[in-house]
Amino acid sequence: MMPDPPPGARILIVEDEPEFADLLALWVARHGWRPRVARDGAEAVVSFEAEEPDLVLLDLSLPRLNGWQVIERIRATSLVPILLVTARDAEQDKIRGLGAGADDYMTKPLSFPELMARIEAVLRRANARTVAIAGDEVRHPGLVIDGRGHRVTAGDREVHLTPTEYRLLRHLAERPESVVGHTDLLTAVWGAGYRDDLHLLRVTMRNLRAKLAEAAPARRFIATSYGVGYRFRLGEDSAGDA
Repeated sequence: MMPDPPPGARILIVEDEPEFADLLALWVARHGWRPRVARDGAEAVVSFEAEEPDLVLLDLSLPRLNGWQVIERIRATSLVPILLVTARDAEQDKIRGLGAGADDYMTKPLSFPELMARIEAVLRRANARTVAIAGDEVRHPGLVIDGRGHRVTAGDREVHLTPTEYRLLRHLAERPESVVGHTDLLTAVWGAGYRDDLHLLRVTMRNLRAKLAEAAPARRFIATSYGVGYRFRLGEDSAGDA
């Protein structure tokens, strides 16, 4: 069972339409969270750096800095959850947004109750990630990653990974149940010069999955989000994975 989201979570709302921004802030406050509104991308970056929120609600079509630029600035220093709320409903925009580092994506017009439920779900995942990381050890059902010795145990067996496979697994395991985009993984594990090398990522992922499956055949730790990236699963069975 995931931990509850933090009470009084701080939500940064980045929206240039005043009426919609005020409505978002009202709904957020009604759910016991603390809203703060930024009217453009540049203001959003300043607000974020002044007081890092627990979650960012972000539009993509913004003056001064657009949503893509805001995501890039935030992801340069932080793993804070980002939920995109935008009128852009094209599939390529959704894929690009998740691949850039957003945790979820909703299109306008939207259901405010559904948005509140998604905010709570994203906050729960973020809180689960925080709880899971104790010191330099990441522990999930059936998997332990010891950063001090770079040792990984799946089931009751030690898994011998290359340094690259270790970094890839840890990057995903520190973000349980969040889809991590291809570009995010390539940049974090190999560096910015490899951000477009999907073949390298897929080959390394195939080898990593094979080693984990050999040690714990009843588990499928990593799920594929086709066209977007990968997700570390907290569930204990492998049903429904790809």
